[in-house]
Amino acid sequence: MQYINLATIFTFSAALVYLLASLLLFFRRKDGERSRVILSCIIMFSVISYTTRFINLINGEVPQLIVSVPMLVVAIFMVISYIMYPIEVISPGWLNFRRILKLYSPCLFILVAYKISLWANIKYTPYNTLLDMVSHIGNFDVLFRFTLAFLIFMPILFIFFIPYTRRYNNTDYVWIRKYVFTLSLNTLAYILVLTFENPIIRSLYYYVSVGCSLYIAYMELFVRLIRKPVVTETVIQKEEEPSAPCTESFTKVKNTILIDRLNAYMENTFAWRDPDLSLNTLAQALCTNRTTLNQVIQDNGYESYTAYINHLRIKDFLNQIKAKQPVNFQDAFFDAGYRSRATALRNFRQITGMTPSEYFQKDQQ
Repeated sequence: MQYINLATIFTFSAALVYLLASLLLFFRRKDGERSRVILSCIIMFSVISYTTRFINLINGEVPQLIVSVPMLVVAIFMVISYIMYPIEVISPGWLNFRRILKLYSPCLFILVAYKISLWANIKYTPYNTLLDMVSHIGNFDVLFRFTLAFLIFMPILFIFFIPYTRRYNNTDYVWIRKYVFTLSLNTLAYILVLTFENPIIRSLYYYVSVGCSLYIAYMELFVRLIRKPVVTETVIQKEEEPSAPCTESFTKVKNTILIDRLNAYMENTFAWRDPDLSLNTLAQALCTNRTTLNQVIQDNGYESYTAYINHLRIKDFLNQIKAKQPVNFQDAFFDAGYRSRATALRNFRQITGMTPSEYFQKDQQ
């Protein structure tokens, strides 16, 4: 009875936390960017699930066995749902109605197979855990449920095969690894719940599940910098414009002339705002080679090409904040060409010797 009361309290608390996280993601969505809307809807699924469970517990109804086919299908459905979010992050616009149906088609196939098995009078013996079913592995109903438990992990591997759209570059592999680890941890905790009938393990799973979801929401809101499609299109169009043929031999031009060309190019195109800008790309745009360009940048007082670009981005960031163009520091860092908030803060500290908050607080004194 005490465990049931604890489960009831936690179920209500989890539903409330999920609801607040879902609403926060939805109201902080970006125009033309669907990832936060998708993640908000996914977390809302959890709100509905926990709310339904809370109502059942209040009414004294016995929860459905966790290793039943319907519950395993719901678990697969949730894992697939959590795969939709990184798909939209890595490849914006790739998801459409037809592809979403394909992603959820395994759930539909499983439900159809389950209904056919029931129609064929196959009995599904109630078990509490996977361990209880091991000795009956030869039975169809047991083998079917073991297969479903195995399939819960499979969608996670799909993240590494998502088509990567370089046009948007809304994230990097560090974010992908963190997301995969978090989702894998949540899934592993669920597998432990399926395997062992232990109140402590089930209670810990609730904490892990809520913690992982909140961490994913935190990464979306405060870690991952969202690239605006409009800005990106402008950068891409400028990169795709045919450059004038290199009719002169710039290797013989004085460094001062090349620096003037470099500065003029940067001022006209804001090329540093493209997170994929490289020394090779910049050298090609200026009709020179990377060795010459890198030497010219060093002769102009910068340690390297990277230091030069970071100085331009930090200068752009400061100008945007002073002009009060972006909403917050995170948006300004993104607009200046940074893909990672951590990298932006580290470079800012290296160049200015302080954090953005300290810098502007000192500036106001």
